[in-house]
Amino acid sequence: MQSSNEIDKELNGIVAKLNEKATMLARNNKSDYLVFALRGLSSYTSVLFNRLIANQNMPIEHLAFTARNLFECYLLIAYIIDEPIKAKEFISQKAFEELEINEGFLCLTTETTSESSIKTIRDRMNYINEVMKSAELTPTKYWSVSNLAVKTNNKIEYDAFFKLYSKYVHPSSWIVNSHSFEYDNPVFKSIFYSQGHIFTKRIIKLLSKN
Repeated sequence: MQSSNEIDKELNGIVAKLNEKATMLARNNKSDYLVFALRGLSSYTSVLFNRLIANQNMPIEHLAFTARNLFECYLLIAYIIDEPIKAKEFISQKAFEELEINEGFLCLTTETTSESSIKTIRDRMNYINEVMKSAELTPTKYWSVSNLAVKTNNKIEYDAFFKLYSKYVHPSSWIVNSHSFEYDNPVFKSIFYSQGHIFTKRIIKLLSKN
């Protein structure tokens, strides 16, 4: 059985290779959306896994959220590898989501918000729209986790584990109305910790084959 350090080392090696590929593509003014998407997902997987193993005594809500996001990274990677054409769509989601974020900021402006701040946000939105047009990026919304689970044949696991995760990533009645020793216990923490390792190893396996 691999140790956490061994898993981390193997993952870092994959991240380094994908970074190298992406850098070479950029230098040659070439685009490979599959490489770019997997580079981003592997890098974020590394961030999540390091968070998981560096602080095993973190609050259980944080541990659950980390394990849940590793599961989603696994689903995204599985989906994109199975359907490489979707990589460009995934990349375009960044632009769409940044537009939504900036729209949200504009909705929160008040009479005291400076005109220069508003102009900066609007200029950024115009720039994003120009980039999307020039790169022929089609606006697309976030893929739901449940749909990804279906498309990657992980629906049973999704149904099972999200019953657990969902109680910890928002102020559920279970969290709010329980004593801390009930919801924040070593057994549940161990489950989240183990699942985080399992999903990370699955990600490594997928990326190693690609």
